[in-house]
Amino acid sequence: MGKPIKKITCCLAAVNQTPMDWKGNIDRIASAILTAEKQGAHILCTPELSITGYGCEDYFLRRDLPVRALTYAEKLAEVAPDMVVMVGLPIVFEGKNYNAMALLHGGTIRGLVPKTHLAKRGIHYEPRWFSGWELNRLAEYPCQEFDRCDKETIPLGNLTFNLGGYLFGLEICEDAWVEDSLRPCSQVTEKRHAVFNASASHFALDKVQQRDHLIASSSKTFNLDYFYTNLLGCESGRAIYDGEMMVGQYGQIVNRSKRLSLDETVVLTHCVSYEPRETSRAVFLKPSKPEVEPSFQPSTVRSYPNKFEEFTAAASLGLFDYLRKSHSRGFTISLSGGVDSAVCAILAHVTCERMGGLLDAKDHRLDYLGLDDPCRETSQERSTLSAKMITTVYQATRNSSSTTRKAAKILASHLGTRHLELDIDPIVESYQSLISNSIQRPLSWQKDDLVLQNIQARSRGPAVWMLANLSGSLLLTTSNRSEVAVGYATMDGDTCGGLAPIAGVEKTFLRRWLAHLEQNNLTLCDNIPALELINKQDPTAELRPPEKAQTDEKDLMPYEILDALEEALVLRREPIEQVYASLLKEFGHQFHPDLLRDWTRHFTRLFAISQWKRERYAPSFHLDDRSLDPKTWARFPILSGNFQVEIEEWLP
Repeated sequence: MGKPIKKITCCLAAVNQTPMDWKGNIDRIASAILTAEKQGAHILCTPELSITGYGCEDYFLRRDLPVRALTYAEKLAEVAPDMVVMVGLPIVFEGKNYNAMALLHGGTIRGLVPKTHLAKRGIHYEPRWFSGWELNRLAEYPCQEFDRCDKETIPLGNLTFNLGGYLFGLEICEDAWVEDSLRPCSQVTEKRHAVFNASASHFALDKVQQRDHLIASSSKTFNLDYFYTNLLGCESGRAIYDGEMMVGQYGQIVNRSKRLSLDETVVLTHCVSYEPRETSRAVFLKPSKPEVEPSFQPSTVRSYPNKFEEFTAAASLGLFDYLRKSHSRGFTISLSGGVDSAVCAILAHVTCERMGGLLDAKDHRLDYLGLDDPCRETSQERSTLSAKMITTVYQATRNSSSTTRKAAKILASHLGTRHLELDIDPIVESYQSLISNSIQRPLSWQKDDLVLQNIQARSRGPAVWMLANLSGSLLLTTSNRSEVAVGYATMDGDTCGGLAPIAGVEKTFLRRWLAHLEQNNLTLCDNIPALELINKQDPTAELRPPEKAQTDEKDLMPYEILDALEEALVLRREPIEQVYASLLKEFGHQFHPDLLRDWTRHFTRLFAISQWKRERYAPSFHLDDRSLDPKTWARFPILSGNFQVEIEEWLP
C-alpha cells in the first residue's frame, strides 16, 4: 500500500530591487514573505541575488558586501520562521565569491546552494565577479559568519531538502540553460519532487518562448515540478526584468503570473499533491505548518502576448523605474514630428497613464514627486498627469517643414503634454556668423554640408537641456539602434539626454509599431489617429534646405537593408563576403547587386568608425538581444583598421 498523498503550497515571488538598496530590498522581500504566509505557503522562492540586487557589478568585489548580505538574510529568516524561504545573495567561501541561494527555516539559514554555471554571454559578465561552483561538490560553510546558528557549519552545495517528505532542490538561472547532462538537477541520485529556479533573466523581445520551452521541457525531462521565478523591473538602469513566474508539470506550463507590472512585489501561489519520499542524503527540515487548500486558481494566460504589446509594457516599466530611482520629476523630449521622438513621447505618456493608477492607490514610491492627490475619475482628468510630467518641444530652423511642425503639435495635443515651439534660427545664424568671421570666409552647402547640418542639431541641445533642468526632469534622447549602428546622429545635438530608451530597438520595428498604433488599440494605449502625418512621411533629419529633399534613407540606405546588414555583421558575425551573400539572397530580387555591394561596403565602414559615438550615447534599455550598447553587449574598439583589408580582399 502506497504512502498517503499529501499537499504542499509553494509560492514564488518577483521583486523589483535596486542594487545595494538594503532597506528597500529587504522590505520588499519581507512583504513577499508575509503575502505568501497569508496564502498558506510552506515554501517561498525569491529571485537570484534578491537581497543585493543582480546589477551590483564591481560592488560585488567589495569584501563587506557578502557579510552585509548574510546579516540581512538572517533577519529575513525571522519574518516567518515556520516557512521555508529561499533568498539570493553573494557569499565568500575559501577566498572565492559565489552567487548563491540561502534557504531559511526555523529562524536561521539551513543551507547554501551556489550557482554552478555563470552567465557570460550577451549582457552578462558574471565570471568577472563570481566563481562557478564545482558540479558535484558538497562542503560545509563555517557558522562563525552567522549571528544565529545552532551548528558549527551548514551544508553548502547542490543540496536536496526534505520538508515532510517533499524533496526539492535549486537551480540558479544559467544552471538551467546548459546541456541537460551538465545541469545541477541532473546530478542528484535522490528522486526530487521539485526544483526551484531563481533567476535574473533579462527581458528581450520574443524571449518568452524560449523560457516557456525551458521550463516545460525541464519538468518533463527530469520528471518533477519545475518552479521558476524572476526579478522584476529596471533594476540598475539598463536591463529590464519581466517578473514572470511559471510552474512546469508533465511537460506543460500549468501556472503563470502576470508580467511587466509596476508592482513592487508579485507572488504566485501553486498547490501540488505529492507522495512523501525519504532519503538520507537530504537536508531535513522539520515541517511546522498544516496543509492548507488555497483558493487561488492557476492561470496559463500570458500578459502582453505579442511583440508590440510587450515592447510597450517593457519600455514603460523601464521609464517608470528609471524616473523614480533617479528621482527625476518628469520627462522632457525634443519632439521633431518624426518617428523616433513620437515613440519616446508615446512611451512617456503610457508611463504616466500607468503611474496614474499608482497615485490613485497612494503608492509611496511617488511621494517624492509632491503631486496633488486628485481623484481622477475620468480619462480627461487622468490625462492631466502627462501635462504635469511631460514637456515636448519642437525646435524649428528655416529647414523645418510645416508638416513636421504640425505632426508634432497634433501628437502633443493628443497626448496632453506641455508643448512648446522654439525658433532656433537666430542661434544657428549667430554660430555661423561667428565662425565665418573667424575664418574669413562664408560657409556654404557646397563646401560645408556636414558642418551646417551639425550646428543645427547642436543648437537644439542647450534649450532642451535648460527645460529639463528647470523641471528636474529626465531628458530623453531619441536615437534608435539602426542609426546607432552607423553613427547617424550629431554628438551633443540630437544625442543630448540622460536616457536613450529606444537606442536598442531597430527603426523598422518602431515604424511598424507606430503604424499599428495608428489603427489599433494596445492593452496599455488606445489607438492614436494623430500618428497619420508622422507615419505617411519619409523619415528625415530636416537639416538640409528643403530643395535638397533630404531623407534618412537617401543619406544612408533603406532601413530594411541597414537592419539586415547589422544582423549579419554584428549578430551573426559573418565575414564581409558572407554578409553580402546574405543580403543578395534576401534582397537580390528588389535591388541591383552593385547597389547591394555598395551598401555593404558603406555600412561596414560606418559601423567601424562610429564606435566612439556608441561609447558616448546615454544609457539605453536592453529591449532586444541585438542591442549595440558597448557596456552590455557589443564591445568593439574605438580605433581599428575599419575593415579596410577585408574590403580590399573582397573587392580587389
